[in-house]
Amino acid sequence: MQSFWFSTPSEQGLIPCVDSVGDALRFAADLGSDDLVVLDLATGHFIDCNRSAHERLGYERDHFLTLNPAAIQADGDLSDDRLLDQLRVMRQQPRGSFATRHRARSGTCRDVSVSYQVLELRGRLVALVSHRDRSDLDTALRESSRLGSLLQEAEQLTHVGSWELNHRTGELLWSNEAYSIFNTAPELTAPSYEVFLRTVHPEDRPLVDATFQDSFRSGQPYRIEHRLLLGNGQLKVVLERGRTTLDDDGRPLFTVGTVQDISEQHEIQQRLERIAFVDPLTRLPNKAAAVRQLARLLRRSGTEYSIALINLDLDNFQSINNSLGHEIGNQVLQASGTCLRHLLRPDDWLARVGSDEFILLRSLPMADRGQALQWAEEIRRTLGNTPGMGTGLAVQPSASLGVALAPDHGLDPDTLLRCANTALMEAKQHGKNQLRFYTPEISLQLRERLELELGLARAIDREQLRLYYQPQIDRGGSRIAGAEALLRWRDQSGRMVSPNVFIPLAEKTGQIHSIGLWVIEEACRQLHAWHRQGLRPGKVAINISALQLGAEHPSLADLLAGALQNYGLLPENLELEITETALLNDPGRAGEQLRQLAESGFSLAIDDFGTGYSSLAMLHSLPLDKLKIDRFFVDRLGNDDADLAIVKATIVMAKELGLMTLAEGVETREQLRMLQNLGCDQFQGHLLGRPMSADAFGSLLQVAAAA
Repeated sequence: MQSFWFSTPSEQGLIPCVDSVGDALRFAADLGSDDLVVLDLATGHFIDCNRSAHERLGYERDHFLTLNPAAIQADGDLSDDRLLDQLRVMRQQPRGSFATRHRARSGTCRDVSVSYQVLELRGRLVALVSHRDRSDLDTALRESSRLGSLLQEAEQLTHVGSWELNHRTGELLWSNEAYSIFNTAPELTAPSYEVFLRTVHPEDRPLVDATFQDSFRSGQPYRIEHRLLLGNGQLKVVLERGRTTLDDDGRPLFTVGTVQDISEQHEIQQRLERIAFVDPLTRLPNKAAAVRQLARLLRRSGTEYSIALINLDLDNFQSINNSLGHEIGNQVLQASGTCLRHLLRPDDWLARVGSDEFILLRSLPMADRGQALQWAEEIRRTLGNTPGMGTGLAVQPSASLGVALAPDHGLDPDTLLRCANTALMEAKQHGKNQLRFYTPEISLQLRERLELELGLARAIDREQLRLYYQPQIDRGGSRIAGAEALLRWRDQSGRMVSPNVFIPLAEKTGQIHSIGLWVIEEACRQLHAWHRQGLRPGKVAINISALQLGAEHPSLADLLAGALQNYGLLPENLELEITETALLNDPGRAGEQLRQLAESGFSLAIDDFGTGYSSLAMLHSLPLDKLKIDRFFVDRLGNDDADLAIVKATIVMAKELGLMTLAEGVETREQLRMLQNLGCDQFQGHLLGRPMSADAFGSLLQVAAAA
């Protein structure tokens, strides 16, 4: 007659989560010669096994996996009822063991010791079951202890503790790592749900309790991040996961879960959030923060308030950098920020949005041009008349200012920023220390813009566009890993028009779609030509605009697929560089498109990372392959420990997310050395190769191949 025994609560394990059946079997890889099977607790059928499990009983694997435990019991008359009872017990007690007898296909019976561990596999419960001859019981006990030690060590390495709450007795069991996370020990604390709640930060306690109570009632799994405030005043951030098993009447039986100390990851995330929205030099908000604040002010302003926006640019700042060095230039920027802060009211807003460019925002009781100009004039006069800006510096830069007003000049951030910048450009056209208020009559730039727009519309037909290729070098600093395709335009007069001028114009007029398609086709054509010559340039990176990413008919994926098919290329030959603004303009649509492109095999990179636009939550959710560290940070390496820390944090964060890093603007060997030491994967800049024609890059590939 068969007999059963079960583990005591203190011996019970907890329910780890696995991603696949293979992971479940690998969970017990160190159990030696055990017969291992994976059992679905919902259906009672085997879903996987190792080789010895079916061979020892004389079955082929496929036949064995059609069976359930009842089919291999020696006592066939009672096996079905016992199976149902045992499945119920397994669901209630996640870890245990019992004795039984198995009958082989040949009819031979043997005494068996069965041990099991319940696991969670993608939302369903399975049991990892070990069958062992009773003669091997002592060995099994030793191996079980060893497995427990391995699990305990794994918890320590990952800072993940586990626990189980028995709702009938109120008993709460903590693993050793759980005690460690809560800064206590078994001899000091008797765990209970109330003891746990007292460790939760008071501000988080209501939400945590509500989340747990909902799981107790519904049986639904939960995931929640919250803070712990421990007895010594230490603050920790933890991630809790768990689920509750209910009985047939819907009453909670057991809740099992994990608690992970994510304080370090949380601190890194907070630091990177500061990088994303704070200018590292002046500690002022950056452009992303200013755009966000401007949008908030516009939403609140309604018809009663207006918003004055001042775009301020220091005069001849580049000359200060060139003549006195970047260190003095940095001091000037810091002093400018300090001086501007003193001119703010409590509700005003100040941000550094560019190298020597600042934005100031103020709410006014009504659309009053006079008040906005009065404030701007006060700023202009104070900057120009404060010796050394109060810091003792030997330089005294003045500033040019452009002023825009909402709702007069626009009701959205982009329009207001554009108007203020247009006014600023007009002010700078008239020399230093000037102030201009935006008006529709500022016509010079508008006429130039129209001429540029008309010329750009004909640039493709007139064959004025060219792609230049800048090498991307691997970590060793010698091998060409790929190249970035850079668009250049020489207009009808022979003048090279800056991409910073015509790309935004193309986006604004919609011409970016035809130009973007030309870039895709030309890059693929050139790749095909290099391949026919036996050259292997690696991935060619092309820049993708926000409008291209949002297009639907045809979609960017369709355009890329067509070009690849025309030239016999694969998605792996291209890398798509996405600007940070593309992610901000329409995060939902951008995420959908990027996931589609990633599934098609394209590599995806975020361009100019760290300039103040990237949302970390967005970054974590997108299928990216590479971060390109902006040249602004690379240029400052070696000048400031803070800049080194920022680049280091970015590289560490990228590795944690499984992303490669590429540093742009590498101009010196010292920058290259520092980036290599920090673990950066690839490099791009004038030190390693300037943008060059396709023929020149092909020659470079030939030389590299012959070396």
